[in-house]
Amino acid sequence: MTSPELFDVVELLINLPEHNLSSGVQGTIVECYQDNNYEVEFSNSDGETLALCTLSAQQFIVVWSAKTKTYLHI
Repeated sequence: MTSPELFDVVELLINLPEHNLSSGVQGTIVECYQDNNYEVEFSNSDGETLALCTLSAQQFIVVWSAKTKTYLHI
C-alpha cells in the first residue's frame, strides 16, 4: 500500500452521509497532519468544492500518486 502524500488522488472506502459522499468518490489530499490524518477535498466537474473532510488513512485508498504521476493498481 502506498503512503498518502500531498496532492494524491484518493478514493473513499466508506460512506460519509454527513457530507453527502458515498464510497468510491474520489478526492485530493490537500493537507497532511502529523497524527496520520489527511484533509481531503472533494469537488465536482466544475472544480467547485463539495466537501472538505479530515480523514484517517483507513478511510480511503490512494489511486493516483502525485509524486510519480501514475495511477496505482489495487
